[in-house]
Amino acid sequence: MLVLCNSVSGKDLPTNARVMGETDKTQFNPLEIGVKYKVYGVMFYPTRTDLLLCPEGSNPMWVPSNLFEVLDNEFPSNWGCVIAEKTDGYFDLYESFGVNAICGYLQLVRSYQHYIGILEREPDELQKFYEYKLSC
Repeated sequence: MLVLCNSVSGKDLPTNARVMGETDKTQFNPLEIGVKYKVYGVMFYPTRTDLLLCPEGSNPMWVPSNLFEVLDNEFPSNWGCVIAEKTDGYFDLYESFGVNAICGYLQLVRSYQHYIGILEREPDELQKFYEYKLSC
């Protein structure tokens, strides 16, 4: 899956898509307008869809799909999906943030520890992410 960045500003998010406290002043750095990004995961909220991207020279980050144009909508054949409401660990995402599901590379959807490790920048989990990134 490949997307093109059209905005890096929270002002371009519809009000109903501001599920993580974004405001008009929110900036999604280090994203760059006009740059293509490979997608490593897709997270579904009731009113928004986020994409797991990894800007050059930066760590992976979840960002609202509203800021992008989809150039290639095909999911890789080695991806899976987890229904948050029905899965230990991921249930916390459903209960706390309304996350319905996550699709992505298998480590992301089979290990809640890995998902959290990426967010918290744990070296071992980031290493696993970068190994996956290099393999595709």
